[in-house]
Amino acid sequence: MHDKYLIDDALSADRCVISVMGAHAGESVEIIFKRKMDDINRLNLTFWLVKSPKAKPSLVQKLCTAGPSYAIFIEPSSKGGARPTEINQKATEYSEDGNVWQSLPYGLGPVTGKIATRAYALVFDKLETNPGAILDLWRYADYENSQMPIKLILGCSTISAVKKDMSIHSEKPHSRYRRIVAVARLAKPYSVLLK
Repeated sequence: MHDKYLIDDALSADRCVISVMGAHAGESVEIIFKRKMDDINRLNLTFWLVKSPKAKPSLVQKLCTAGPSYAIFIEPSSKGGARPTEINQKATEYSEDGNVWQSLPYGLGPVTGKIATRAYALVFDKLETNPGAILDLWRYADYENSQMPIKLILGCSTISAVKKDMSIHSEKPHSRYRRIVAVARLAKPYSVLLK
């Protein structure tokens, strides 16, 4: 179901996860989003693989405990700026804490990528594509260190962020405005480890 207020909720939230979107495991962006929205229609949730030290499950879980939280997917700063994931391994189990593991929900579409240590998944219960909005990266700071602006780089293209004016910070991102390609609402358990 299309939620016309999802983008407004995400942009007004105090905290969020920001992720640079690119092709993944041989699938186009459009196919990936369709598959994940199909999961939500069938199961009321989906798992989205991420590999970033700034989006570890414990960090995202902490970020989400204070209230509704969102993931905002943005275009890379330049065409081809997001390196496509080429490894197509499939996760079969997940864990909230690394101790108790359980099978991914029956009927869930494949959760693919490089499944190794530090493979995580964000958990969504709503996902909307092409919301027609722009994200101002200068309005966000690093969630772990709110004195620093967010820094999206290869190998760390998903980051937990908090809303804060960073426009006068000397280390703010060079590319200020990014087109939002999708927005999702994080749902319990918010983020998990995969294997």
